[in-house]
Amino acid sequence: MLTWKTAADRNFWQKTWRLAIPVSLQSMMFAVLGLVDIMMVSQLGEEAVAAVGVGNRIFFFNLLLIVGVSGAVGVLASQYFGAGRMDGVRKTLAQSWVLAIVLTLPFMMLYLFLPREIVSFVTDNTTYIEYAEVYLFITGATILTPALVIPLESALRSVGHARVPTIIGLLAVVLNAALNALLIFGLFGLPEMGVMGAALGTSISRVVQTIMLFWITKRSYNDILPKQEDWIAAKKKSARDKYCSVAWPMVLHDAGWAVGILVYNIIVGRLGVSELAIISLLAPIEGVLISAFIGFSVAASTILGHELGAENYQRAWYQSWWLVFVSAFLALLVGIICAVFNEHIRVLLEKANVPDVTMALKVTLVLAFGLALKVYNMVGIAGVLRSGGDIKYSIFIDLFAQWAVGIPLAFYTGLYLGWPLHWVMLIILSEEVVKVLLTTQRIRVKRWLNNLVNDDQALPESKKEETLLSA
Repeated sequence: MLTWKTAADRNFWQKTWRLAIPVSLQSMMFAVLGLVDIMMVSQLGEEAVAAVGVGNRIFFFNLLLIVGVSGAVGVLASQYFGAGRMDGVRKTLAQSWVLAIVLTLPFMMLYLFLPREIVSFVTDNTTYIEYAEVYLFITGATILTPALVIPLESALRSVGHARVPTIIGLLAVVLNAALNALLIFGLFGLPEMGVMGAALGTSISRVVQTIMLFWITKRSYNDILPKQEDWIAAKKKSARDKYCSVAWPMVLHDAGWAVGILVYNIIVGRLGVSELAIISLLAPIEGVLISAFIGFSVAASTILGHELGAENYQRAWYQSWWLVFVSAFLALLVGIICAVFNEHIRVLLEKANVPDVTMALKVTLVLAFGLALKVYNMVGIAGVLRSGGDIKYSIFIDLFAQWAVGIPLAFYTGLYLGWPLHWVMLIILSEEVVKVLLTTQRIRVKRWLNNLVNDDQALPESKKEETLLSA
């Protein structure tokens, strides 16, 4: 009989670590690169730090749109693979490429033709605007590359090939860091380009990563690339309807959440350039910590998708709790370590030329305190609920907590009451508390346990309940 213990057997944990570790390593390397970029640019002044930080946040908005599209690959491809249907995997990848490109092209045009108008929304500091305009224009020229790379990476992970995108991603990160160092400071006789050099290094590495990923996939994993018949099948109304029922809610969810992140940055920018520089520096540090747990979210989506595709509902329910609580517990340990070694963090902040070291340290401790909450929600929402296509309620959880709780409180405390940055960041964590409560309740009631790829309709509700009686 299946129990909590047998559901989390040796095979489950082996599969979890095999998926989680490569993805987390790649995500951490990207986050570390962002931190290294900021550290390099910090030598140029707080306006340059703010410009690169805002440019990366704007790019992050587009990245989340593409991730939303790729989320459909993660959900549907995992279930197709669990059902033994590679044709469904290829069909979903084809659909995701089309939608990702269609959504990305308009923003690419905006960044190329109206970069100054876009970056001016944050603050009217002249030096900042000049830096940010150049950074957004150059990086915007290659924003289509993630629209090709991220869906393919998601498809590879969905069928168990997590190592390939990780290795290529790590090579791209190393190349990016090297190019940034060379071009920002003009090493080995190259021109000293400052913020422009950081943008060029990032853009070149994106193009190289795209070429490498497609070349290796074509050589070694050609069975995952869509064939002519897959493109034809992807156009059928039934296939489009199934894909859109998953993809569009994810895109709307991630777009709404990303806009909220931009609103947070606008609020912080109105507090002052120093505050904006602090967040631009600390956001990549928090990103490094959170990235260590992104692999758990991907592993949850993939593993649970396989189980749901095979209609193993009870096993999926047990495993969901293991994934959520283990990841949150490990995140709590990381947060405690950051709090214990806060004086060492202060030394690092001083070396990074932070405008206000004391305030920056307080903000760092707030971010460390909220790490476990954010990881719990990330794995619970993006990993567990989405694996079964429970996307509408995921949208409600994220957007309600952000727009009805976090943003109003940040606006009121930051711009109306004039609280210092660390207190504003602390009050924003109320958003995560609300999400923890809603996510826990939703996982508990089991409405996310759905098979999405059975063309003969999902398992009847009465039969599904029979498999869950002992859960």
